Amino acid sequence: MKATIASGAEEIFLSDTQIQILQQRILFLILHLYQQNYTEFYTNCAWGVPLWSAELISGIKKAHPDILLHLVLPHEKQAEKWPLSMKKRYLKIQASADTAEFLSFPDDRQSFLKADRFMIQNSHLLLFYGKQGFLNYAPQYRETSIETYAKYLNIPIRYI
Repeated sequence: MKATIASGAEEIFLSDTQIQILQQRILFLILHLYQQNYTEFYTNCAWGVPLWSAELISGIKKAHPDILLHLVLPHEKQAEKWPLSMKKRYLKIQASADTAEFLSFPDDRQSFLKADRFMIQNSHLLLFYGKQGFLNYAPQYRETSIETYAKYLNIPIRYI
């Protein structure tokens, strides 16, 4: 089975300790899903939960080589403005992924929307970090969010 890992970008406000705790939760959740026959994971490798998840999955693959990591990248310049240390992590993940696909080339909101929709259309579950009901507080994103699209397709959502 397949799962998509995404976030509402709320993790950018976490402390280092909170990030470590969140990464542990993600690791345990991925391992739990693996035990439930989830062997393919999609992420757009955005800074935060998607990137950390990709790193964790790459590490798990050493013990469980049947796990597949699929990167669905919004555009080629996604990490262009990131600090060098983050760019290196991003490129390392691309090299270790089973697939890495750029869906479009322009750097715009539509490229992220295309990536989100592709991932959800190919998944059985959405793992989402963010406040449940986030869209009630940010209605401008209601029509285009990955959370809304998963609900529209009746894809279950598990909040991290």
